[in-house]
Amino acid sequence: MEPAWLIKARSYLGFREQPGNRGIEEFIALAHTGSIGDPWCAIFVNGMLEASGIRGTRSAMARSFEHDPNFVRLDKPVIGAIGTRWRNSPSSGQGHTGFYVGDQILGFGPTWLSGNESDQVEIGPQPASQVTGYWWPRSAPLPDGIPSMEESALHRFTGITATVFGGAGDPNNSAYDEH
Repeated sequence: MEPAWLIKARSYLGFREQPGNRGIEEFIALAHTGSIGDPWCAIFVNGMLEASGIRGTRSAMARSFEHDPNFVRLDKPVIGAIGTRWRNSPSSGQGHTGFYVGDQILGFGPTWLSGNESDQVEIGPQPASQVTGYWWPRSAPLPDGIPSMEESALHRFTGITATVFGGAGDPNNSAYDEH
């Protein structure tokens, strides 16, 4: 079953912005962020989340999901996850966002439903090498069997024995038993 925000997003497939970046006013109102003229992929994603009762990042920045405490990073993509990717360079802060809807098309990359993709809402492949992660709203239950990065980190390191030495002044002395 697809999450409500993805079902809502699908209802806008084929929507095309008007000249001057007009026509996105509904998404701006739903998202509680953005203005005419802004790149609107994050406005669209946030609008679909908010229309489904999930608080978005309320930011028009595509990569805002990467740092918002209301979203958790997933170990792998699942249908409806919010994908983020970089644009220009990994450190530029610029990017694109959309909802993951499936595996690669013709080897081009993961497939997302995005707003402001060729000035419209459409489904298309994204370059896998530019994907920075997949995110899920913290307030929504995770799909069965899908851990967040936080959850999987709790189980990643087990059976480790560590020794702490006395510090930089005496690296051969244990801080626990002076040996």
